[in-house]
Amino acid sequence: MPRVTVIIPTYDRPQMLSRAVDSARSAGTDVEIIVVDDASSDTTAEVCRGLPGIKHVRLERNQGVAGARNIGIFESTAQYVAFLDDDDLRLPGSLDLQADALDKYPDAGFVCGAMVMADQNYQATGEIIRARHCGGDVFWDLLELDFPVMPLCTLMRKECFLSVGLLNQQVNSIDDWDIFTRIAEIYPVIVMEDAVGVYRQPTPFSGQGSSARAVQLRLAVRHQLELLRLPRAAEASASQRRASRRRTIKRISENLVWSAVARHLRRGHWRPALVNLRVAFELDPLIGFRPNGYKTAAKKLIGTFGR
Repeated sequence: MPRVTVIIPTYDRPQMLSRAVDSARSAGTDVEIIVVDDASSDTTAEVCRGLPGIKHVRLERNQGVAGARNIGIFESTAQYVAFLDDDDLRLPGSLDLQADALDKYPDAGFVCGAMVMADQNYQATGEIIRARHCGGDVFWDLLELDFPVMPLCTLMRKECFLSVGLLNQQVNSIDDWDIFTRIAEIYPVIVMEDAVGVYRQPTPFSGQGSSARAVQLRLAVRHQLELLRLPRAAEASASQRRASRRRTIKRISENLVWSAVARHLRRGHWRPALVNLRVAFELDPLIGFRPNGYKTAAKKLIGTFGR
């Protein structure tokens, strides 16, 4: 039985796939690689047939990233599971390093490491995103979006899915945050300083991705109401739940305002700036009376939902 399964969902990006697969191979000594082709309409199936040693699962109907990942989990045979997007990379030896950590701490649900930021040509930008957390019990931090963790840099214990269920396909763009929060409700988490993955920023900064991130954050705020019904959160006092909700809304709205002013308007990107401001004021109409703290909030959130 393999030690680690790497699940790579892909859709109409065959030119990216072989590089991601090669990185997964080099990341561990006993790795099962499952490529889930999410009903691609191009040459993806042909490319997969030319990649030796992988398990290729072809879906007849597009199910989105969460659905493709769930299929990969069903197909996996390893003790540990990692997700890898088809345009990102795993660093050599990183899966062995994280699997060793989970072996050492059998009560932990997942381990997360640092992420190297790269441009569209996979050249490192010099920026490294770290969790800035000591690990352990991170449930409330994750619930409040105050613990940036990316699926690229995470290795999970497969048995966790038996405890908390599969990824939620109804929140497809934030399914990773949702599953990490549900796992952290029950299991402690390991945080590593080591960089384990390379996150490719597909284009130079244009503001388009930030508009999508604003919509993601709005969805996350709405979905937090569901996560606050998890048993551990429901057992907390009403005042604690209200305080958690207020902190989350404050942090996200401040991040969006700071991003609109300091990143978009400075570059003349009016559309994403307006999207960010609109979402910020939808979430927190009183934000205009709190001019401080935007930069700090932004730094904490950038690692959670990308740039």
